[in-house]
Amino acid sequence: MSIAPVPDSMDFNHLHLYVDDVAHWRDCLVRQWGGQAQMAHPAMADHTALVCLGQIPVLISAPHDTDPAVAAYLQQHPPGLGDVAFWVPDLDHTLTYQFAGGDTDLLTPITEAAGGRWCQVRGWGNLRHTLVESARPMAWVPGVGAVKGPLNPQDASPISHIDHGVINVPAGQLAAAVAWYGQRFGFRPQQRFTIDTPWSGLRSQVLAHPQGRATLPINEPTTANSQVQEFLDWNRGAGVQHVALHTGDIVKTVEGLKALGVQFLDVPPGYYQSLAQRPGHGDIEADWVRLQILADWDDDTPQTKLLQTFTQPIFPIPTLFFEIIQRQKGWADQRPIIAQGFGERNFQALFEAIEQEQRKRGSLA
Repeated sequence: MSIAPVPDSMDFNHLHLYVDDVAHWRDCLVRQWGGQAQMAHPAMADHTALVCLGQIPVLISAPHDTDPAVAAYLQQHPPGLGDVAFWVPDLDHTLTYQFAGGDTDLLTPITEAAGGRWCQVRGWGNLRHTLVESARPMAWVPGVGAVKGPLNPQDASPISHIDHGVINVPAGQLAAAVAWYGQRFGFRPQQRFTIDTPWSGLRSQVLAHPQGRATLPINEPTTANSQVQEFLDWNRGAGVQHVALHTGDIVKTVEGLKALGVQFLDVPPGYYQSLAQRPGHGDIEADWVRLQILADWDDDTPQTKLLQTFTQPIFPIPTLFFEIIQRQKGWADQRPIIAQGFGERNFQALFEAIEQEQRKRGSLA
């Protein structure tokens, strides 16, 4: 697999939802997710809004003349996450070295009076990626300008940044999609997983950028009734299945979201009994069990746990959902450490939890 020769730093900048009704989804993210709405440019107000989930900017757009990509996406897919935007420190350098000569469907870079620069490139399938050059990640969004962030930081959700985003692709496309993101964006393959239950399965390849926090696991189905295939059927093709939102306090975040009405997946029966069989389980907190938060850790550093939980789909159909994740920090041999990985031992539990929802929908025989 060839890769981009000079991989600039690349972090997540913002998410861009493509929807039919901007006002409805803006109000939903504010009321049910505790988001803070920010006004877009007056010329865009009828078709674009920005809501910050904690520190994460979420742009929401309906079809309009100035951005035909939204209408084109919605002609082929239901509402969803049509653009995952990346922050880069030097847009010209990134385009010169990472996209030169590639079939990227590159749009002309735009410099806005508000102080940022951006352009849009094609991702896998109909997914797009806006590349943003600004002072720092998540600080500036095209068409809106500087992001104000939470109005009341002391009361705001502790969601701090995007940990990773997961893309689902049809069976047989995993290798090609992995190569695409290596060649165009400079991502490097990391862990690879295969999940199987008696009923269904998937394959997953984690991609991480070597100079930044951008991480993209990519999944393909291994059975016709896999949760990945169900997503592909409802989404009418490849797309973003879920985005992991990082928090410094998962208990506070989940409690707050539940109080607002966000619904989460139920943990499979017996999960915590199985967890108790692992070395290092002794500091499992009662709040994690009460809120059905999954926990994973390396056996040699159990003091730093990866904590995660998953919402029900945010749309009426089983497509996009969010993960809430916390990577605990600690010390080992007088060195600071942080929980790594993606909750590999939890993959089976997550897969079984989604299978439970598939059975309710009648899509898992």
